Order: sequence, then C-alpha cells, then structure tokens
Amino acid sequence: MDNKKLTNFTLVDVIEAKIHFIKTNTIFDEKDFKDNDEGELLAYNELLSDAKEMNKNEFLSKYLKIVNRLYKQLENEEFKDKKQIDKMSGYNNAIVSVLKCINPIYEYDLND
Repeated sequence: MDNKKLTNFTLVDVIEAKIHFIKTNTIFDEKDFKDNDEGELLAYNELLSDAKEMNKNEFLSKYLKIVNRLYKQLENEEFKDKKQIDKMSGYNNAIVSVLKCINPIYEYDLND
C-alpha cells in the first residue's frame, strides 16, 4: 500500500490489506487455518469486486443477507464437514470484518 492521505483511504484499501495479510501471513501456521483462510479469501475477493461496483446500500443489502443466511445455516448445523464449517466461518467472519468498517453495529446487529 502506498502512503496516501487517510482522506483518500477507502474500503477497497482495507479489503486489499486483508487479502495481502492472509496471503503473506507468517504469524499462524498456514495448515491450521487453511480452510478458514480459503473462506476469507473467497469473501474478500467478492467484497473487493462489489466494493468497486456497488453503492453503499446495495453492498450492505447483499452482504447482510448473506451473513444472516450463513448465521442460520451455521446455527442449524447445516454444514456437517469440519472443513466446510471452517471455510464458511472464515467467509462469514471476513464479511463481518468489512461491514464493521462501514458501521460497528454490524458486529452485533446484522438485520438490514
């Protein structure tokens, strides 16, 4: 990331930083978080694409629906395989981490 003024720092920059961290992270053992990281990268790439194309309301509407659906699926134990659970948890957590940048309430209240 370049040294831009913070007034020019965008949600796209935040998402790109998150992708970069996952790809270059040496803090955690990669194999322990492989499925989680796969889910996070999938979400961040989708979020990045949409952040470049959508307006705020479209973006929030889409991702709040996804997170609410995933929450219900995880709570109802619709995912049986541990790898799938880890991947979907990573996917969900990545979306929430970006939504929190828009409004911190989305960490707690995901109703649109």
